[in-house]
Amino acid sequence: LIIYKSYHRMNTEKVAKAMAEATNATLAKVDQTRPEDLATYDLVGFGSGIYGGRHHRELFALVGQMPSIEKPVFVFSTSGSGKDGYHRPLKEALTAKGCRIVGEFQCKGEVRFLKFIRTNRGHPDEKDLQDARTFARGLITA
Repeated sequence: LIIYKSYHRMNTEKVAKAMAEATNATLAKVDQTRPEDLATYDLVGFGSGIYGGRHHRELFALVGQMPSIEKPVFVFSTSGSGKDGYHRPLKEALTAKGCRIVGEFQCKGEVRFLKFIRTNRGHPDEKDLQDARTFARGLITA
């Protein structure tokens, strides 16, 4: 299962779809996911854009509501900077629920400030999406 929150530029949705297509995973928006259903999957991914240095608050709300489960999980994100370190708060929340982090993926996403300033135009691009597919396939063959 790949759970995601994406809005505005839909960067994270593109990555989530690429991962799901590569692995034949079920894809679900965070607001369409019931916490009690997570236990029925062998592997669960959690992803969103990065907002103020963290994953989206709706993803944290879902994790807070889910039962403790000993399950392998992965996290992913898109951000304006593409830097490491943004996943730590979500990984800590998942670990506190008994989950085992088996991987993480991040890439740049296009960001628009005001109406005229854009960074990372075109990201995630095809290379980013291919990297996401490769990452996801690696999780299910490991």
